Amino acid sequence: MRSLRAALLSSLCLGPLPVAAADIDSEHMFGFTEGSDFGGKDELEIEYSAFGRLGRARGRYSALSGGISAKYSVTDDFRIAPGFFIARHDISGVPGLPNRGAIAPEGAELEFKYRLWRRDEHGFGLTIGVKPTFARIDGIAGLRSSEFVTSFFARFDKEIVPDTMLVALNVDYETGFGRTPGMTIWNRVSALSLSAGTSLRIVGRLFMGGEARYVRTTDGSFLNRFSGHALFIGPNLFYKPTDHSFISAVWNRQVTGRADGSPGRFDLDNFERNEMRIVYGVAF
Repeated sequence: MRSLRAALLSSLCLGPLPVAAADIDSEHMFGFTEGSDFGGKDELEIEYSAFGRLGRARGRYSALSGGISAKYSVTDDFRIAPGFFIARHDISGVPGLPNRGAIAPEGAELEFKYRLWRRDEHGFGLTIGVKPTFARIDGIAGLRSSEFVTSFFARFDKEIVPDTMLVALNVDYETGFGRTPGMTIWNRVSALSLSAGTSLRIVGRLFMGGEARYVRTTDGSFLNRFSGHALFIGPNLFYKPTDHSFISAVWNRQVTGRADGSPGRFDLDNFERNEMRIVYGVAF
């Protein structure tokens, strides 16, 4: 039986054990929470991602956003990454939302990252960045709109056990404005997100762990008026089948929350009950 399990692990190409610490790329190891790493100068990474959101208070609700990003490292510590996305919404019987089942181009983003401290030099890594985004459909209802959002973020990570266990902390602030056709006034919103994750080497190049995310959304551009908040918790998985590719998966479930003016243990007005994401990347 032991030999059979060993053969199965080998067939999955989990890679040699141990793996050098230099092989660790922490960016997608923690789920929605990100690490500080990215590729060296002139590295190009192509990523496909699928982000799903499921479950409202009543009715049937699912929203899936899929897209492709090209991430190019201009220097060892500066990277740009344009991305393009499409979305599918399946909505039926959800109060306040129209019934809808459609696929449509969603929008585009352009991310800039700058690494302030490298983990191998300072004992921890710190990367900051900004990501402007334009969306042509409403992310909640899937209806036509014009939305402009800018995210400012910081990514911190550290190896707790060298080459084996890592932790990460993220801070994100988003501010944006949008309107649907026929509106004359722009709706302004903002959000603050705090998250923490851990990732542990299980065998070879397979890592597993968990994360917790707190998100607070507000009306106004500068966190002016409380709209709702939620806490998400869930597991993550990271696997490198080769030296130049990876697969990352994460599932988060809302465990508590509150929407402004609504009773109950969850905020299902501003957020969904379940969020999940799969990312596949190849570096050149």
